[in-house]
Amino acid sequence: MTKDTDNGAEQNNCPALDGLSLDVGLWKVTKAQSKTRPYQLRWKVGGKVSSATFATMALAESRRSELWQAMRRGEAFRIADGLPESEVRAEATAEQAREELSWFAFCREYMAMRWPTAAAKTREGIADGLAAVTLALVEQEQKMPSLE
Repeated sequence: MTKDTDNGAEQNNCPALDGLSLDVGLWKVTKAQSKTRPYQLRWKVGGKVSSATFATMALAESRRSELWQAMRRGEAFRIADGLPESEVRAEATAEQAREELSWFAFCREYMAMRWPTAAAKTREGIADGLAAVTLALVEQEQKMPSLE
C-alpha cells in the first residue's frame, strides 16, 4: 500500500478536542477479497486504522476524495471511527433533529412518504396502526372517555 504523506492537517497548529486527532494518514484504494465490495479504502487516525469497502472503484475514490478534502481543510478526525469533524457534527445535528420531532410531525412525514405508493388497504392499515399507537401515547386524564 502506498501512503499519501502530504495531508496539510499536520501543519495546523490548533489542538484537537478529546477523541479527535489531526494525525491522519490516507492510503490509496486497493482490491479486497470480496466479490460484492471488492474495493477497500484505508486511513489512519491517531494510530488507529479505519477502513471501508465499496462496490465500485469510483465510489471508493469519491470517498477518498472527501476524506482528502477534509484533511486539506485542517479538520480533526474522530479516532474511534475515523470520521472527519464536519461529518461528526452533521451526524449530531441530524440526531438532534430526530429527537426534537414530535409524534404528530413524525406521523405526518411518515404518511407523506408512504401514501403515494401505498394501496388503499395499506393506507387504511397504516392509519389504523398510527391511530392505535397515538392513543397509547396520549396521557389519560380524568375527563377523557375510556379508550374502548
